[in-house]
Amino acid sequence: MPSLNPVTLISSSPHRPVSSVSHRLRQGVTGMLAMFQHVDDSPAKAFLDPETYTLYANMSKADRAHSLRVYQRLLAQGHDDTDLLTAALLHDNGKSATHLRVWQRSLKVLLKGLSPQRWQVLSRSAEPGTWRYPFYILQTHPLRGSHFAEQVGCSERTVWLICQHENDPDPACANHALLQALQDADAVS
Repeated sequence: MPSLNPVTLISSSPHRPVSSVSHRLRQGVTGMLAMFQHVDDSPAKAFLDPETYTLYANMSKADRAHSLRVYQRLLAQGHDDTDLLTAALLHDNGKSATHLRVWQRSLKVLLKGLSPQRWQVLSRSAEPGTWRYPFYILQTHPLRGSHFAEQVGCSERTVWLICQHENDPDPACANHALLQALQDADAVS
């Protein structure tokens, strides 16, 4: 299995364009409304095995709805790689370690784009129950999620995709195209 070094999670993606403000605002509104809307989890239930589905089901309604949009976007683009589609459904499962509010998620996006150094300070290690803990979870959710996926028996490649989904893809990496597809679907879903 590839090294799951938390230091690799700290690097932001300076070469990837920051999403438009209007797109991020729409994502925020969608996230706020998610708690009032029904999420049809049947595609995830049909695709994932029971233990892996439990990991998916532990995510917030907003994260499940987002993951389903990523999954469906990849399917619509013709992707059929099982590891990629599993990663699409589970890529944000590490966020389930705490309750995340829309404003905390939005602040992460804004600070990472406008002041990465401040984001690093805000998201440094924090204890559960402290006011900074949600930001620490947002920063480390790829690593946490990859560990959870590994524990339920996901493939090495699925675990790697989850771990790396917020990092710049290395074009020399054998899984570059899969990671790029996941990131592109994640960015617009």
